[in-house]
Amino acid sequence: MVIPKRSSMQKTAPQTKAETQLFLKDNDEISRESGEKVPKDPFKFALRDPSIRNEHKQKIITSFTDATNLSKSKQKTESMTINKLRFHLVHLLGRDEEVKNLSACLERMMQPGRQTKELVMISGYSGTGKTTLASTLQTKVNSVKEGGAFVTGKFDQFRSGEPLSAISQAFGELCRMTVKKGATLCKEIEDVLRAELKSEVYLLSQIIPDLKKVINQDTEHAKTSDDTTSDARQAQFNYAFRVFVRTMSSHFSPLVLCLDDLQWADVSSLDIIELLLADVQNKFSLMIIGCYRSNEVEGNHV
Repeated sequence: MVIPKRSSMQKTAPQTKAETQLFLKDNDEISRESGEKVPKDPFKFALRDPSIRNEHKQKIITSFTDATNLSKSKQKTESMTINKLRFHLVHLLGRDEEVKNLSACLERMMQPGRQTKELVMISGYSGTGKTTLASTLQTKVNSVKEGGAFVTGKFDQFRSGEPLSAISQAFGELCRMTVKKGATLCKEIEDVLRAELKSEVYLLSQIIPDLKKVINQDTEHAKTSDDTTSDARQAQFNYAFRVFVRTMSSHFSPLVLCLDDLQWADVSSLDIIELLLADVQNKFSLMIIGCYRSNEVEGNHV
């Protein structure tokens, strides 16, 4: 998929990489005309559309004025509730082209007889709306009649030594969604996993603790020989994870994984992402969206 870069002045032609740069600033800026520092504008990011900016500013100023008057009149602070500062819902602005491309990617993946896998990379500075852009697909995915799922995970800079942390979060959310659908679905998934993996289901429950809510918690430890090499154990886990994702995808299609802060992902997570996208035996729709900070990775990254 190709998501074009955009600048604050004009649209540019689609790039060869499936990523989008959203270099937005919500802090102090330097005026292009005078070179002087312009004070922070807390409304600039959320209300970039001039047609609505003044209207919302006026409403907010009025709210603050009312609150100040109440304070001066020594009324009880309990009366100053959050209702005094209500904001109207403002959707993502200025990203129509990126949203359109993202939606087209989802529609292409869901074409009848052409269930595919998609990898989408979204880049930009911190706070520029990468995750918000990705989440525009959530409503569309959840509204699919067959029952799609949009799940998220976030890598942590201070948990980089913990393998598969964001992937565990995402599939843990999917397991909780499964439990909410009822015991019948849980039993179907458990039967398939045990038939394919037997006691090796234990390997999955170690990485995805919420899986224990779906299957019988009395999962036996997978017995491995002392002579089993690390490569053999890794291959064993890779197979188990592919079976797990195939099984979940058969009940949640399309399945969309949004992984945030990918710049802090561990090597094992990147390997699993590649493994899932290359699994030709998974005949169901799978999309993985990776959001990362472009200023924290090298320019020659893939």
